Amino acid sequence: MKTAPPGTIFRSWLGTAPAPAYLLYGDGAGLAGCLVHAWEKRLREEGVIAEVHHWTLADMERDSPDIAWRSPSFFAKVRIFVLPDLAEMKKGHRETIRAYLGTPEPSATLVLHGTDFRQAQGFARAPNLLSAAPREQQAVDALAEYAVAIAREAGASLHRESASFLARWVGVSFEPLDVEVGKLLAYAGGRKEITEEDIRAVCVSRGEVDPFRMADALVRKDGPACLALLRRFAATADAEDYHRLNGAMAWHLRGCVEGRGRGAPVTPGRAALLFRTLSRIDREIKGESRLSPGQVFEIRLLSALA
Repeated sequence: MKTAPPGTIFRSWLGTAPAPAYLLYGDGAGLAGCLVHAWEKRLREEGVIAEVHHWTLADMERDSPDIAWRSPSFFAKVRIFVLPDLAEMKKGHRETIRAYLGTPEPSATLVLHGTDFRQAQGFARAPNLLSAAPREQQAVDALAEYAVAIAREAGASLHRESASFLARWVGVSFEPLDVEVGKLLAYAGGRKEITEEDIRAVCVSRGEVDPFRMADALVRKDGPACLALLRRFAATADAEDYHRLNGAMAWHLRGCVEGRGRGAPVTPGRAALLFRTLSRIDREIKGESRLSPGQVFEIRLLSALA
């Protein structure tokens, strides 16, 4: 079976031999798995045997992790080591990697990611390291491209807008997106098109609060229903869940405007107000406000419901 093409973010990296190390950071930190997948595909097509090792923080606690990186394999020409988030590593671990990259082992490639932008930006100056910090939309586009291609190869159709929603819903991260696409294909059961109903059933509700119902309540100005759903959601949500909630509501609202799906009808004026509200929520939960994500959501939704 063929595999999906790499995103344009790191397509140029695949045109040469594997580099000693790659770093994806900022909004593109979740694309590290996508890069590994792309390298596995290219090496397999060239008949090159490769090993992929996913390291944890416990693996980094070894006395000398660089010894493992410098020890060639008897079975594989290329060894790819996928390392934990730079932000979760101890300073000593980061210094070990930096020192190793001064004289790296030709058969080893380190794949790094960093969710702390400033820290990763500083680390990007390490020798023999290729780095990129894609914007969020670029990362979403790369993951959506992968999801659409995988669905197509399985004989199904997944619209780009739906794939973009999935990318945002899973937190703009390759591994959970790959899992969700697999679930969707299994749930579709041979049908040619993956629909919004499939996404609702498999990737969104899962017995919890349905963000589409919340968006419909917001469109209808049904304050009690909207706030009741938000508070149910808040009872078990963590900070990252609010990003997914906001993206899901925005995606559903666009569907209402376009007459797609089963959402409540919305006037252009009401839609514009709600998009501004969700955009403001997005900025504030990303750092513009000192309030918790739950407080930001409730305050802004109350304003939109007034």
